[in-house]
Amino acid sequence: MAVRVLIIGFEYLPVKVGGLAEAVTSIAEGLSSAGNEVVVFTPDHGRGLGKPFTKFRLFSSGKRVEVTVRKREENGVTVYTFGGGVLSNSDVYGPGWDGMLEKAVLFGKASVGLMNELVGEFMPDVVHAHDWHTVFALGLLKKYFGVKGVFTVHRLNKAKIPARYFHEANLPELAPYPEIDPEHTAGYIADAVTTVSRSYLWEEWDFFKHFEGKVTHVFNGIDCSFWNEGLMETKDLPREERRRRILERFGLSDGKAFMFIGRFDKAQKGVDTLLHAIEILSKDPSFKDMRFLVVGKGDPELEAWAKAVEQRFPSNVHVVTELLPREFVRELYGSMDFVIVPSYFEPFGLVQLEAMCLGAIPIGSAVGGIKDTVVDLGEGLENATGILVPPRDALALAKAIVRAWELDEATLKLLRANGKRHAREDFTWKNACLRYMRVYENRVDKAIPFLR
Repeated sequence: MAVRVLIIGFEYLPVKVGGLAEAVTSIAEGLSSAGNEVVVFTPDHGRGLGKPFTKFRLFSSGKRVEVTVRKREENGVTVYTFGGGVLSNSDVYGPGWDGMLEKAVLFGKASVGLMNELVGEFMPDVVHAHDWHTVFALGLLKKYFGVKGVFTVHRLNKAKIPARYFHEANLPELAPYPEIDPEHTAGYIADAVTTVSRSYLWEEWDFFKHFEGKVTHVFNGIDCSFWNEGLMETKDLPREERRRRILERFGLSDGKAFMFIGRFDKAQKGVDTLLHAIEILSKDPSFKDMRFLVVGKGDPELEAWAKAVEQRFPSNVHVVTELLPREFVRELYGSMDFVIVPSYFEPFGLVQLEAMCLGAIPIGSAVGGIKDTVVDLGEGLENATGILVPPRDALALAKAIVRAWELDEATLKLLRANGKRHAREDFTWKNACLRYMRVYENRVDKAIPFLR
């Protein structure tokens, strides 16, 4: 049965900061392709996308704001973007913390303003809100239009905000304390709460237990139509030759190749664990035949540390601290032997799935979505897709890298084939959207602590 879905979020392609944009866009387009009517509300962030649709005035943060609405149709989805005031600021999650909160409040009020105009022709059966920035929009849409709400946590922020922002949003009933957790509030007012992997749900059960009876998981998907060897420039070359050429491009001779790609941050992605592991490996005889490509940017101290490791081991390590085009990242995945994903935590994670789509074997932390998407070699070769290790354990990671280096070609070939099949069949956006449909209809299994 088709439903009318209103999706609200702060990112929608081509506006992209992290993985949220691709997830929200894929969900919207997947729901549309399944025959549902899908509408998206999102801030314009100064992009000016779409054609002018309407404008209206409202009061927010002590001033009158003229909100301009633009409309476009993309892949079966109707996308409305809101400009005016801080909604037109190009900093998606800003400017600054106070600017971010002001933008979230204004987005909520603008969502109600537009719904007031659309209600005669489009009234959603469900509002699907993504991450805490949408708490005011979700609260106001439920308050004034009585719609069913689903709140999806892509990554917990775990921050509190002053109650005055809820008062400013005309939601004083949701602010009984001086400081409010917006994620908890969104979960409280939603009819259903989801997050993006089963393991992340249980790892963060101290938060999700507050919504017991209405919380579940919906795995994200991966777009293997893009992460596909058939689109590579070097698709007709043997994998070993692709690897040799890529390594040569970065000034390295050929050898078993391991890649890290991601943010250099101290809170999540674990590049420090990898750098420690490389230092441990430098004392192992196999190290001379290992090559490490470390791609990312972020924390200056971690960047400096990575460059120092590169200087110590110039024949083994190359560091790239610049953003690379997605098409070139695809070439890397299709050429590397292994991709290392040493996260401290990972709600879902795309790197391991992107790697598997292109035949690179993941070596990842046994946390969150990594644990749910990578089948560890220790569970048997028949279905294995990679190797899992404890998080924050550089020695265990080093041992796993040596183990991977020692694998024979037949085993590597099987792991690659398993990984491609697993990613392309089990983690599709179609599967995700079918499960979201069941969430909307309350026909989905729930997280129940005594059934773990």
